[in-house]
Parts: sequence; structure tokens; C-alpha cells
Amino acid sequence: MRRLIISLCFVFSVLSIICSCGGTSSSNKSGTDSIMFDSIKMDSTVFLTEDTAGPRCHISLCLTYAKGKNAEYINDSIIRSGVLCPDYFSITPQKISVPEAADSFMTRYLNDYKVDYGSLYKADKTHGSSYNCEYIVKTYVSQEAEDYYTYIANIYSYGGGAHGSSVIITKNIDKKSGKIVSLKDLFVPGYEIELNDLIVKNLCKTYNVKNLNELNEKSIFMGIDVYPSDNFIINDNGITFIYSPDEIAYHAAGEIRVDISNSELENLFKKK
Repeated sequence: MRRLIISLCFVFSVLSIICSCGGTSSSNKSGTDSIMFDSIKMDSTVFLTEDTAGPRCHISLCLTYAKGKNAEYINDSIIRSGVLCPDYFSITPQKISVPEAADSFMTRYLNDYKVDYGSLYKADKTHGSSYNCEYIVKTYVSQEAEDYYTYIANIYSYGGGAHGSSVIITKNIDKKSGKIVSLKDLFVPGYEIELNDLIVKNLCKTYNVKNLNELNEKSIFMGIDVYPSDNFIINDNGITFIYSPDEIAYHAAGEIRVDISNSELENLFKKK
């Protein structure tokens, strides 16, 4: 009997404009875009011993990727954005397709698990459950603004301990250029101070407090400087900044979102 049992399942799905992996996607508003999206689903489990009740590592990847104009640039940026962690691809400038990256990542991740956790389990078999691992990625594409697609990845990882870690990563794609835009692309130089003030202002409304000190008392931005999250969604009414659990507050606070309207951001936007 094999000492390691590996189950792999590959499912490919194709939709004409937007496809979804575990999320809701919006339809194409203009109907004239040259960017389309496809997806790949992969699921694999490896056990450290022949006993399937023993420690195991489970990976589930549902990755959306671009097709068409600028697809290579978009996909390369997505692969290196932290959606797959550890980032095995940062050490090489060589471009790789998302299906190839997913296959390579899964193989290496499971091999590393067998090596690293296998030796630990041999030394301590009394705490088998602490050697269980899980890595789940679900991605989809949404269109909340006329000029942008937003690539959204929900990532859950567990490597022992009291609870796993949930992270969200977002990338906003300019429909015309195919470029993934950053805050520096949207705002004038020196935007940071005023934007931080707007973040505090809107968080105070959400938590019904008066100022940053009172937010700190609720363990929000306590001991760290205020900053705009790199994970944000551009929509027709403004921008939503997303902070993952444990990022700026205690774990029980969960994911924190800050909505800032276009009217509040008006003085910060670059003139088109």
C-alpha cells in the first residue's frame, strides 16, 4: 500500500465574459471589452501516513485568470500578488500561465508539507491534529465601476493552532489598458495624510466613536499607524478599503471595510 495517498481533481470551466470561483460576478456592462476571464479548479489532499485518519494537508485552488488583450501582464501580476503563498514565483522573472503556476504551486506545497511536517510528526505522534494543514483559495471577478474589473481572492490557511487565517486580496484592472491600478495611479502625490484622515473619519462613524484615540480603545489601529489598505474595490460611488481579520484589529472583529465616497475623495483624484 502506498504510504502517501494523493487525490487530484482538475476541473476547467469557461464562460464567455466573466467566470466565478466561489463568488458572485457581475456581467459585462459595455460589451466591447477585449478582456475575458477563465478559471481553473484544483483540489488535492496528501496524508502523512497510510492512515487516512492521520495528519493531512488539503489544498483547494479556484483561480480566475484573464484571457485576451494584456492577459499575460494581468496574470503575471495576479500570480505575484500573494494569492499563492508562499510566493515561489518571486525568485524568477520568467512568466508562467496561471494553470501552470497552480499546478507547480500545488506540487511544491504538498512536497514541502511531506518533508517539513513528516519529520515533525515522526518525533511527536501524540499531537497528530496539530500537523493538519489547509490552504483554500477562491477567486472571482466583479465589476463595481464602469471602467474597472476587480479581481478578488479569498484565502484561508491553517497550519495548526487555535484558528486559521483569512485574507482577502483585491486587484483593480483598468478595462481599457489592462493595467492593474494602485492608489498612486488614482491619487495626486501627497494624498496619504488626507486619505488617512478620511479612513479614521469613516471608521469613527462605523464604530460610533469620536476620534482615533477612541478607535484605539476598541483595538482598531492600536499600536500601529493608520494606513490605506492595498486591498480596495473601486465602485461607481467611491472606494471601499478592505482590511483582513487581524490586520488592524483583534481577531474577533473580523474583516473591516471602510467606504469612502467620491465626493470625499474629490480633491485627491488625479484629473483625467
